[in-house]
Amino acid sequence: MASYLLRVQTIQRAAGRSAVAAAAYRSGQTLVDERLAMEFDFAGKAGVEFSEIRLPDGAPSALRDRQTLWNAAEKAEARKDAVPARELLVALPHELDFEQRRALVRDFVDRYVTARGMIADVALHVPGQEGDQRNFHAHILLTTRRVTPDGFGPKDPAWRTPQQVREWRAAWAEIQNEHLRRHLGPNAPQVSHQTLAEQGIDRTPTEHLGPAATAMERKNERTDRGERNRDIDARNDAAQTMRKDYADTADRLASAAPKIEAPIDQLVVEARRVRDGLAAERAGWEAEQADLKGVRAPTEKAVEREVLSADEAALRRARSQLARTEGRVSRTRGRRLELVAWIRNPARMVWAKHAELNALARARKAAREAELRVTLRRQWLASPAGQAWVSIRRQPALDQAADAARKRRTLVRKIKRMDRRIVAATRTVGDLEVARELGQRQLRVPAHSPDATRFIRDVGGPARDAIARFPAPARTQAIDRLNRGQGRSIIKTLFPGR
Repeated sequence: MASYLLRVQTIQRAAGRSAVAAAAYRSGQTLVDERLAMEFDFAGKAGVEFSEIRLPDGAPSALRDRQTLWNAAEKAEARKDAVPARELLVALPHELDFEQRRALVRDFVDRYVTARGMIADVALHVPGQEGDQRNFHAHILLTTRRVTPDGFGPKDPAWRTPQQVREWRAAWAEIQNEHLRRHLGPNAPQVSHQTLAEQGIDRTPTEHLGPAATAMERKNERTDRGERNRDIDARNDAAQTMRKDYADTADRLASAAPKIEAPIDQLVVEARRVRDGLAAERAGWEAEQADLKGVRAPTEKAVEREVLSADEAALRRARSQLARTEGRVSRTRGRRLELVAWIRNPARMVWAKHAELNALARARKAAREAELRVTLRRQWLASPAGQAWVSIRRQPALDQAADAARKRRTLVRKIKRMDRRIVAATRTVGDLEVARELGQRQLRVPAHSPDATRFIRDVGGPARDAIARFPAPARTQAIDRLNRGQGRSIIKTLFPGR
């Protein structure tokens, strides 16, 4: 079955990374980084199936050379925390051959990367010898600045927004499905960029292992992520078994229930009650989901700001007090020099001078002590002990946020499934009303239904069978009468007395 993956990461200077080195590794070539004066030799790297550079319209042809391209991208950046490149890592469907996979990547790049002004450095990789032999994937290195005939220009803020990532993810799913259908037929496997919760699939997602954990697991060395994934798989299997057992039991109860002739008016009322109950349950889940959105774990910076807040407030007060003291002393000196009585009394002048100096000394000492406390606190927070303390301080909130996220995902899945049940219930209500309008007075249905879903199915089927027994013109007329009646009801509601 085809799998979906599109992950975005940045090649950031602050993390010690180089766009030239990244391009050399992904393409399996030897490149020289002029900024670092270093050679990155990956010519012996195995697994690179194909690589190329795709330029937008108007880009200089010299940038088709990989070393020229990424050295120019590095040269265009001046900041020490600059991001000269961004990477898209995409999984390729193993069901397609090399030519088809390459055409798929080119189609995506041309429509959603170079068409927007970015240069794409594409490298297709084959699965490793010891890994999953379906792991065909592509690395797409992207420039982060607009390119002109003269070289790189300014950055486009829209390129680094969450909206851009969402568009890429949706587009990759759409294009991949399009190519799968084109080459494998209408029944080809399909992928989705949505989460399991957004798809309404009642299964907890596993964690991505990453290269280090994957390598350890291949050597039969258990990792924390691997253990968590095994626990998740076990819970998913147990939940699937429970759902199947419940469905089988409910089906047996429904099939064993005696059939009765139920008045269709009563069935309409009951179907509406079931539909309204489902809608009310869905509204409750939405409200619970909205409450959980406010649960957020504080970032490391937020915890550090909280720790520093008292000392920084004391430093601001000390500096403010020093400024007030210096201003008061300056104003007092000016006024004192204008008074003859002070000038003729040296003792008073000396006493006043000492008082001013003492006040300034106290204020300056308080400011220095406050500044020292802030400096020491920052140094401690940057130390291993401080970072460990911050992690311990964040952990309860992280656990709470993770629990809230799990609950939100569960609610999203439940709401998706409920939407389908509400649609089915609405359809059943409509079918019952049409059958009643056609003159059907009773329907043969099970005496008892184990739950709302079975009731909708047990009642909706006989209603549709009853409608099908009438000729098409009669069905059309009944639907028209119902629509006109609903229109009159709306008018009476909006304009009472008419």
